[in-house]
This record gives sequence, C-alpha cells and structure tokens, in this order.
Amino acid sequence: MKIKFHTLDSYMLKVCLSSCFLLISYFSVAQSNDCQYKVEGTMYNLSNQQPLPYGNVHIAGTQKGAVADEFGHFEITDICMEEFDLIFSFVGYKEVIHHHDIYHELPKIYLAPTDVNLESIVVEGEQIIGDLQSGTVSSISVKDLQQNQSGSLGDLASNISGVTVIKTGQNVVKPVIHGLSSNRILIINNGVRHEFQNWGAEHAPEIDPSLISNLQVIKGAATVRYGPDALGGVLLIDNPPLELMQPLRGAMAVMGKSNGNSAEGSMELQKGFERTAVMAQVSWLQQGDLSTPNYQLTNTGKKEKSLALGARYHFANVDLNFYYSHFDQELGILRASVTGNLDDLINAIESEVPPDTQRFSYQINNPKQTVKHDLFKLKGRWNGQNQLLEMQYAFQINQRQEFDVRRGTNNSRPAIDLELFSHTLDIDWKHPQIGNWTGSLGVQTLYQDNNNIPGTNTVPFVPNYNNSRIGVYMIENRQLSQKDWIELGIRYDYQFSSVIGREPDNDIYNNDINYQNASVTFGYRSEITPDQTFRTNIGTAWRPPNISELYFFGRHQSTIEYGLLRFELDENNNIITNNILTEKEKPAPSEMGLKWVSSYQWRSPVWDAELTGYVNYVANYIYSRPGGITTTVRGAFPFFLFEQLDALFAGADFSAHVNHNKNWYSEIRANYLWARDVGNGDYLIGIPPTNISYGINFKKRKWGPLSSIESGIMLNYFFEQGRAPRVISVRDLLDAKLNEENLFAEDGSNFDFLPPPDDYLLASLVWSADYKPLSFLFKVENLLNSSYRTYTDRLRYFADDLGINFSLSVKYKF
Repeated sequence: MKIKFHTLDSYMLKVCLSSCFLLISYFSVAQSNDCQYKVEGTMYNLSNQQPLPYGNVHIAGTQKGAVADEFGHFEITDICMEEFDLIFSFVGYKEVIHHHDIYHELPKIYLAPTDVNLESIVVEGEQIIGDLQSGTVSSISVKDLQQNQSGSLGDLASNISGVTVIKTGQNVVKPVIHGLSSNRILIINNGVRHEFQNWGAEHAPEIDPSLISNLQVIKGAATVRYGPDALGGVLLIDNPPLELMQPLRGAMAVMGKSNGNSAEGSMELQKGFERTAVMAQVSWLQQGDLSTPNYQLTNTGKKEKSLALGARYHFANVDLNFYYSHFDQELGILRASVTGNLDDLINAIESEVPPDTQRFSYQINNPKQTVKHDLFKLKGRWNGQNQLLEMQYAFQINQRQEFDVRRGTNNSRPAIDLELFSHTLDIDWKHPQIGNWTGSLGVQTLYQDNNNIPGTNTVPFVPNYNNSRIGVYMIENRQLSQKDWIELGIRYDYQFSSVIGREPDNDIYNNDINYQNASVTFGYRSEITPDQTFRTNIGTAWRPPNISELYFFGRHQSTIEYGLLRFELDENNNIITNNILTEKEKPAPSEMGLKWVSSYQWRSPVWDAELTGYVNYVANYIYSRPGGITTTVRGAFPFFLFEQLDALFAGADFSAHVNHNKNWYSEIRANYLWARDVGNGDYLIGIPPTNISYGINFKKRKWGPLSSIESGIMLNYFFEQGRAPRVISVRDLLDAKLNEENLFAEDGSNFDFLPPPDDYLLASLVWSADYKPLSFLFKVENLLNSSYRTYTDRLRYFADDLGINFSLSVKYKF
C-alpha cells in the first residue's frame, strides 16, 4: 500500500493562518485583561525610619517600574503576573530584592545606607505594632543597635527614651518602662509571648541581644492587643525577615572587653530560594569577674550560648514559617551579697571593699544561676482579598536552677529548680473593610505547667501550678480624614490557676484561683503636617497576681521574701509567717491600670524630635518592700514583703536627633518619672531617677581607604532620687532588736536600708569604621572611671557599679 501526501493549497493555508491569528489575538486579549494587577508601597531610610523620596523600583526581567514620590510612595500598575520580584535601589543605599505576589499586603521597604552594617529589609503590611495605630511606639536606632548588641536585652532597650533598667548586680538586667517592670512588661519575641520565671528583679529575660535585628517599645497600656501583664508596655523583638530569591549572605563577628576579660562571637547565615528561605544564627560569650574602679566584683562571671534557626515556605497566598531558638546561660551573683550572721551583714553593707573579695577569676561559684530556654514556633499566614488570617502555635521550655551558699553536699544542689512548659495558640483575622472601618478580631490561648524538680532538700520557694488562659479581642480603626484616624479596642480574658505546694513542715496545700477582666482602649492619631504627628491613647489594663507573688516563701539568692498569702501583720505591725492565708482572709485582687499616653513628633531635615507625656494609675499595685532583717541556718539576710496599694505614675520622655551639618549631629534623651503611693501618701522604693543624656557625633563617608567612619561621645547624667522612702539601716534594726524596741509599732510606712546614691555622670566614647567587607567598633564605657551605685540595683547595698571598660569588635560580612 502506498501512502500519498498532499501539500496544503492556498485556501487551507489562509484558513490556518487566520485561525492562528485569531487564537493569538484571543490569548493576547485575555492576557491584557489579566494585566490589571498593581503593587504600591513606601520606601524608607532604615537608619532614621524616614521616607526616602525618589527611590527606584522595577520588576525583575521587565522594563516596568516606577520612581517614588517626595513622600517615598511608589505605584506600579498594569502588571500581568501574579508573582514577581521587585528590585529597589537608591544611590548610596544597599539594593534589596523582594519576591511579591498579589495576595500579600503592600510592602514597606527599608533601605540601609551603604555605610551601616544592617541590610535593607522589606516588611509586608503593617510593622510589628499591628493594629495599635495610636500607640506611642519607639524604635532603637540602627547605630545604637550596632553598638550595644553585646550587652543584655535590658541595657539594649535602655537606649530608647522612656526605658530604664532594674538590676540584681551586673549580670541580671531587666527593662523598665515608665517605672514598671517584670510582670508588667510583655516581651514579644519573634511574635511569641516570651514566657519565663518573670518574677522579681533577679530573673532577666533569656534572649540574646546579638541576634536581634529590630527592637520596638510600645509605651501605652497594650493589654487589648497583647493580653494581661502589659500595664507598663510591650517590648517587640524581631530577627531578620526571611526573603525569597536571595543569594547566600551572612556575617561573622568577634568582640573582646577589658572589664571581665570577656570574649564573644556570633555568626549568621541566610539564603532565599524560589519558594523557600532559611536562616541560622549562633553566638557564644565567656566573661570573668567584673570590677569597679577600686576592686574586683568576685563571682560575677558569665557564660552564654545561643542558637536560632528559621525557615519559610511560600505558596501563592499562604506562607508557613518555622522558628527555633535555644539560649543557655550560667552567671554568678556577687559573693559579698551572702553573709553568715548579722555582724557580717552590717560589715558587708558598711565596708568600702566588699568582704570575700578575691583576685580575678573565670570560675563561677555559688551563688549562681543556670538557665536554659527553648522556643518552637510554627506560624501560618493566609492572604485573601483585602483580608489576612494568621495562626500561630508556640511551645516554650524554661529550665532554671539557682544555687545558694549552703553547707556540706547541699552546696552542689540547686536551692531552686524549676521547669516551666508554656503552650500558646494565637489566631488573628484582619477582616475586609466594613464601611470606613478596618481592624482585626483575635483569640489567644495560653497553658502553662510549672513544676519544682525534686532534689533541692529545701521547701519550694514557689509552688507547682498550672495556668490556663483564654482571651478574645477586637480592634477597629477608622480614618476620619486624610490626616486623622481613631481606633477602638476591647478585650476579655479569663484565667484559671491550680496551685499545689508544701508548708514549711512539708504538709501539702492546694488552691484553685480564677481571675477575669475586660480591657478597653481608645486612641487618636493626626498627621498634622507631613512632618508633624500627634498620637494620644487612653486604655485600661489589668494583671492577675503571679503565683510567686502570692506564695513566695524563704530564701531567694541575696534576700528572703514573703508573698501576699504567706504573712500577716498584727496590731503592732509585727510580721507573722506561721501559716498560709486564704483569699478570704487576705484578698489579693488583680492589678487594675488606667494609662493615658500622648506623644508629639516633629521631623525636619535638621531634626527629629519626640515628646511623650503619660499618667498611669494602678489600683491594687503589688509591691515588694523591705520588711527588716532576719537570720536563718544559711545566714543573715534582709527580707522583703509583698503588699498591695494604689499607685500613681506620671512623667515625660524626650528624644531628639539634630543634624548640625553634613558630618556632625547630636542626640538628646531625657526621662522624668514621679511615682507615689496615693493611698498612704508614701514614696515607692526602686523608682528610676531622672536622667539626661547628650551625645555629639561625627560621621563621614570615604575617609582614605575607609568607606565610612563615625565617632562620638555620650554623656549620661543620673540625678539623685529625691523622692525615696525613709531610711532605717541594718544597724538601726539590729540595735532596736537588742533593745527590744519595735520601730514599726506606730509607723508602718515604707523604708529602705540605705539612702539613694548620689548623682553621677557617665561618659562613653565610640569609634567605628568600615573597610570593604570588614566593620570595626571601638568603645569605652565609663570613660572617667567614676565610682557610682545604681539606685535600681538590688546589690547596691553591697558594692559599686562597673568601672571603665574597653571593647573592640570586628565584623565580616559577605
């Protein structure tokens, strides 16, 4: 059989060509109908958070792009693709590539100048502050972040106006916002409530500041958005965002310090693929005994190790994020804070040089703390049309051991051995716009299991307990005009706690406690001009008593403490600690706060200034105050009592950045706080004093072979706290005890063991430079080697604070 082939005649050829043309035309029209996507956003200068005008952006592989306007805003229309890469650039700034799709929120682009260590970043949607548009939010500057990441989280946060610190010696530092600390400040670490043994001044948050890329502080009562415990404010901490389609990049850094002869190092890596992105960070630190200008601070060494891993997987309108971090710390507590008898205690407080002062050593003996903290987080994010749904589960393990100076084999056993498991599940829905209102609804749940590990050979200082909490909230925003916005928020929380512990005679006690409350907030924000912004927010907040505040009993490091239900006062103000009281015998209601915060920000090419004023009334404020001195088999110690009162906090913060010319600029910060027990007309102990700081800086690009150089000097003046309680010294208490005299029979008001320290001036010097991929930082702290004591330091009774410290760091980026 033969097969015969025929060629197409002219008619068939015309039909085929016409069909192909129509088909191509159809798809072209269909494609053109799909070219209705657009992307818009705002470009900012990462260093000062100000809009970056006339920056460039274009879609990779195309000619389509735009130039930002004078306010940094850009818009690209008629985009045909659902997913694409955006390339942002500006002369003198680091380029950034961002993978975007039409389902995600509009991006904010933060371009880093070429002479800073940080990389440019992109934030999709609102910044981490979320729905709280009227809240007063302050961020740490890029310069302060780079220069202070080798300290503690508290020291790093104190570079923000309105934030100070409370300490137990030099290694345990906690942030204070407007006079409130510990359980009244929430720490949101990478979107997760950081859960740890957050009671007293002796427990610092287990977070490595060297791994932080962004730190913000919400100064208002942020309970509505973040839950109970935020009476003072919120610390928001972020690691670098995970970007897709990014080349491998990273950094390695080493640092040495003279005070403590410390060495530390860190490394970070990040890589973005088409659908995934991964990151890893690791750091370590070894520090020996610290020193004052005149003597060693024996047993103040520290060891730290930390690790963080992150991964992101991207779908068309869904993102999955995984994060894990581990923090391991061992730190010593000043040996002179532990004494053997009352005479030794008096000697320790009155001596110019603390007793038991030894030569420098890296060895960490008792008293000391060892802490391990692990965080696992899984977060899913669905981007719909004009709406966003986020679900996040987090699991945390906090293991804490505290070793006291004890006799015999007990010295090697921890006196406190606690293990805290925390589970949180958060759901947040940013709903489509309803009329002129936008906002979100959310549910947050928490379950905690806190247990004492057997083997301490002592009555547990804190009982075992389980906490269960659920909260629901709604926050709505409305734009009144092009310049004015209002917001309303409401929240309800219910918490149930089950407690089981031991009496001093080892009899078991148990109790079930529940607390519930509602919180509301109202805020207003006005963009008076493009350079001036006014914010005001008033809101209620609440905090249930921490289990530790109810049941504290016995020795804890350098002090003895008694919780609200572990003591009572007789008619002569004598302290009775024989049994545990019930809530009926001694009610312990929740703290209830009402805080009003207003701020005014004024920006110009010459300066950027912000003034914040606040008033915070806290009813049923739980307060730890000195109660006297006592002796136990472990030695002689001052003891503290937990009581409740009505407190009022009021004050103001001021910060300014002033550009004198192209190379010179100044920075000014000032904090003022007034606090009082309004029910009894008494002063509170441990309130941070007024302080003012001023820094003058020189900055220049291209200095010989260096790509940039910067130097500056900072002066920080701390006033003496003139609003402090009366003073009753340990010697006065001992004399009264010997004479059988009751100093509190007629006057049970607050007192302190020592008067507030004198005012003092601290000076620091900083020099930094960049040479190709290397960055150098040289810093001198306490430049004048001044002797001083910090009023908010629990160990100021025994020793001075740190003397001069030289530090040098080198960082390599690739």
